[in-house]
Amino acid sequence: MGFRISWVASQGIAADELLRTAEKQRTKKRDEIPDLGWYLLELPPWVLLIADGRDDYRDLGRTYAKNLSADGRETLFFRCSDTFMKTDLRCYRDGQEAWSIIYKSDDETKRPELGGEPPEVVHQTLARQQAKQAEDDGADHLYELTAEVGQALTGFRHDTDPETDDPRPFQVLQ
Repeated sequence: MGFRISWVASQGIAADELLRTAEKQRTKKRDEIPDLGWYLLELPPWVLLIADGRDDYRDLGRTYAKNLSADGRETLFFRCSDTFMKTDLRCYRDGQEAWSIIYKSDDETKRPELGGEPPEVVHQTLARQQAKQAEDDGADHLYELTAEVGQALTGFRHDTDPETDDPRPFQVLQ
C-alpha cells in the first residue's frame, strides 16, 4: 500500500494554461490534502499538477513535463510508488531532460542513479540521507531522496502539509 503519486511542477506558467494542456478543469471543491484523484496546487513561483492514487498516478507522466518545458521553462516531474518502492525526480528544460534522480529500493547497490547535472541541493540532500541511513541500520533513507529534493525546490512534499496560509490549498480537478 502506501503512496502512489506523481506530480509536475512548472515555473512561469499560469495555472489555467497548465490545466488546459492537461485537459483538466477546476471544480468548486478544495481539500486540505490530496486524496485519490487530480489536484492543482499553487506555491509561487511553482504551479503543481498532482495525480494521486493507483488509478491516476500513471496517467501523469514524464512526457507531459517534457512538453511543458519546451518554451524554456523549468519543469519538474516526480513519481513514487510505495508499493514497488521506486521513485524518480526529473528536471526538464527546453524539451530535454536536464537532470534526474532514480531510485529503486530493490536495487542491491542501494544507490540512487543520478543523471545529467543535478543542482547542488541534490548532492547535499543525498549526503544527509546517506548519513541517516548509516546511523539507522536497516532503514532505507535513500528512498526519501527524491521527495526531499522536490520539497527543497518547490515547497511541496506529497506526504507532508505544504507551508501556505490557505487551509485548503489543493484545488480538486476533473
